[in-house]
Amino acid sequence: MKKYSTFKEIDKDLKILKLQADISKQKASIDVAYIKRAFSFTNVVAELISYLGQKAIYARIGSQILRKFGL
Repeated sequence: MKKYSTFKEIDKDLKILKLQADISKQKASIDVAYIKRAFSFTNVVAELISYLGQKAIYARIGSQILRKFGL
């Protein structure tokens, strides 16, 4: 435990702790905003369409390769 010799030192550390708490709160609110945006309906639908489109392209390429090799 830190020992203080003046009230000025205590006030300084309290200000630092308050600023650190404020920074943590801001970071948390930014993280929540990013999470909300990531799970928004439009973003989820866009990700699903992208995923399905990618699978369709891979399936098409795979079938063309199999046809080339006569399988």
